[in-house]
Amino acid sequence: MVYSIFQMDVTCGAYFVFLNRRRDRMKVLYWDGDGLALWYKRLEKGSFPLPKGTDFLERRQFFMLLEGVVPQSVQKRYKVS
Repeated sequence: MVYSIFQMDVTCGAYFVFLNRRRDRMKVLYWDGDGLALWYKRLEKGSFPLPKGTDFLERRQFFMLLEGVVPQSVQKRYKVS
């Protein structure tokens, strides 16, 4: 699925996040250096908020998604290059 949809190599170091339709279950697939690792998180109540209009998450957005933080209006103060 990673190769066909994202057209990326699973060993590139990225975290691949998959949500179910109800967005109450999340799987995170990543390369651990010597094999693939899979995290699974299931919410008892509610759903994971998903940023609109993007297929890729930044590190900050990923951690907010894991914690269930719903960003109302998140703006970066500066861009690190």
